Amino acid sequence: MSYRLRFDRQFLRALEALPGDVRSVARRQVRDLADNPRPSGAKELDEHPTYYRLWLPRGHRLVWQVLEEECVVDLLYAGPKLPDLYARLRLGRLPAEG
Repeated sequence: MSYRLRFDRQFLRALEALPGDVRSVARRQVRDLADNPRPSGAKELDEHPTYYRLWLPRGHRLVWQVLEEECVVDLLYAGPKLPDLYARLRLGRLPAEG
């Protein structure tokens, strides 16, 4: 089964702004997500099921969500691993209850 890749202009601009070697790897990874939205090396984000991240060269990350019912891979971020990356994406750790 093939998944549809969905992204906005901001994601596309960020992908194209990556350094050449990182951009090449990122493009290949993005293409491959259509056939395998959970590749080896990808990690599901703690406390955020359906969201995944993958390390790219030189400290960069690729972040996406898999929408299984729609067969869609929603591409969210391609760029450097920022200290507050997941908070910016609203995917930070949830506060502990207590």
